[in-house]
Amino acid sequence: MNKSSQSDTISFPVKGMTCRSCVKRVEAALLKHEGVNGADVDLSRQEARVNYDKAIVDSDVLKQSVIDAGYSIPDCNATDQNGSKNQAEYTQTLYSKLTPYLIGLSAAFGVIGFYLGLLTLTSDWYFAKVQFSDYQWWIIALALGLGIQGVLYSNMRIRLRRETMRGAKSSLAASGGMSAASMAVCCTHFLPTLGLPFLSAAAAGLERYQTIFFLIGVLSNLFGIGFMLRMMVKNGVIAPGIFPSRLNFGFRRS
Repeated sequence: MNKSSQSDTISFPVKGMTCRSCVKRVEAALLKHEGVNGADVDLSRQEARVNYDKAIVDSDVLKQSVIDAGYSIPDCNATDQNGSKNQAEYTQTLYSKLTPYLIGLSAAFGVIGFYLGLLTLTSDWYFAKVQFSDYQWWIIALALGLGIQGVLYSNMRIRLRRETMRGAKSSLAASGGMSAASMAVCCTHFLPTLGLPFLSAAAAGLERYQTIFFLIGVLSNLFGIGFMLRMMVKNGVIAPGIFPSRLNFGFRRS
């Protein structure tokens, strides 16, 4: 019998993987069987793809080896027999995929809303529109930066353990605080209305360097994005090879 004619490839979901070490354990559990020609485990999709010889090893044996390694495999047959369960899992998966982008979008619009709201409170709506027209590209850059960080942070929060999120949380908080401070400078010319004479000089000085404050806010966002991308590569959420060799910014290890 020609064994090559029995070669087959199967894909099945693997739940419980959180890092690159998990990927290696699943691959090792599959490759230890005679008849397995190759195994590719995708952390982001939570899926394993195996090429094997059906004449030597059974697919159920392969799945059981993954379960023995400490991971779970949803029962596709049972799910197909229960339409409501299948629909619920699909809805949950769709929700988990959309949630990071909804959070990022909310963060971006929150930045713009904060800027317009602060100006409206300290002056009026007309002045807010005029100021936004003058600094719209700075505000949009700040909003996009914080929105992207919101997406990256939410993705990491879903896929990584809580202890690995401390650095990302601090970076997001620092970038958000710097963005808020750089936008608040636009309102410093209203400080003298508090009745303290020395605030007039402080207001004039801060307003004079408003563009610099915007620049610092944008740079802090770029630093935060780079930091989160590095964490995602380090923890296997993003494959290291996704960055070209000339644009890896230190993400790939030699």
